[in-house]
Amino acid sequence: MSLEAEMKRVASLVDGYIKESVKGYPAILYDASYHLLAAGGKRLRPFILLKFHSIYSADESAALPAAAAVELVHNFTLIHDDIMDNDELRRGVPTVHKRFGEAMAILAGDVLFAKAFRLISESQAFRGDPSKLGAAVSELAGSLVTVCEGQALDLNPPRLEDFTEKFYFDMIHRKTSALFEASAVLGCVAGGGGPDAVTKAREYADHLGAAFQLVDDLLGIAGDSSVTGKPVGGDIVQGKRTLPLLIALKLADRGWSETILATWGSRKASQETVDKIVKYIKEIGVEAQVRKLASEHLEQALRSLESFPKGAAVDSLFELANVLTLRRM
Repeated sequence: MSLEAEMKRVASLVDGYIKESVKGYPAILYDASYHLLAAGGKRLRPFILLKFHSIYSADESAALPAAAAVELVHNFTLIHDDIMDNDELRRGVPTVHKRFGEAMAILAGDVLFAKAFRLISESQAFRGDPSKLGAAVSELAGSLVTVCEGQALDLNPPRLEDFTEKFYFDMIHRKTSALFEASAVLGCVAGGGGPDAVTKAREYADHLGAAFQLVDDLLGIAGDSSVTGKPVGGDIVQGKRTLPLLIALKLADRGWSETILATWGSRKASQETVDKIVKYIKEIGVEAQVRKLASEHLEQALRSLESFPKGAAVDSLFELANVLTLRRM
């Protein structure tokens, strides 16, 4: 089975479980909670969890509640992120706070947060084993603390002139890699992997998260809108601090650097100006540098998989890392 087909199979499995889990009274609360989930998504985190679990166990259903839990947590963070950023669209639909109001969106996120931990406690892979359950709860809770720290850094970043590569990687480790790590570790723990396996799973997820976010930020600054579905140069006019932007400013000559800075964070900037900046950024080699960094993290992620028993699950994790790092959308 191809990676694409396997990811669709896992997504369908997880979505079915989530649909049965996210419902109740009053209906408006659960409509709001399920709104983004119904709009789709790659379900990367459940996929990672189930594949690490499959390395050690053939009973996929035992870890399904945990897989659903990490997806609920991910969507909880998206709902609250959209409120903080006042974003209007996600996955092609109105954000939860735009559709249901800010107060209901906060509650919807809180419901997903709470249900995630209930699902962890219902996972057959953890029930009856207090040490496993304790490790799972601690890992998921810890990852959420780290995500909140990353979001705080994103909301209160240093001045652009003080923004560094070190700060960027620290931020994306917290905002992106943390939940990837939790997914990998939960899968290992659920399947019965030992401490060494957990360490290697965490390494894989940490580097995968970094590679994934580097490419995501590259596409946010110089992606093809017909492929990504996002506005050309969207991260520039939104004033996002990303490594591709930092590299662009370092490579640009003085005139273009001033133009980029004048446009950065200006939602009134003309699309013509943005298009010219994006074209220039592509010409000066920003993509090559970013993809080189992403490839370095990819190599480290793949190296971490070498200690696991060979098989279909490891093959899927290997291919997933390559696809996410090399993607153009």
